[in-house]
Amino acid sequence: MTLEDLNRLTFEQALEALEKEVEALEHGQLGLEEALACYERGVALLRHCHQLLEQAERRVRELTGISETGEPKLRQFTVHEEEK
Repeated sequence: MTLEDLNRLTFEQALEALEKEVEALEHGQLGLEEALACYERGVALLRHCHQLLEQAERRVRELTGISETGEPKLRQFTVHEEEK
């Protein structure tokens, strides 16, 4: 799997692929080189999942109005004319 292929995966797709890699390693039927390659793919998938989760967390913080330090973000509230 290339880096470009990896970046196209959704979180759910990457997690499923990671689970398959872990399962292959747990069965212990791989040779050393195959196991190392599987482990490397797993690490790449794990990093991708982590990046996607961080992006989602930033979006949630932005939507909820909480800064990265946990402080509330305050904005001036203005009522639009059509809302009056």
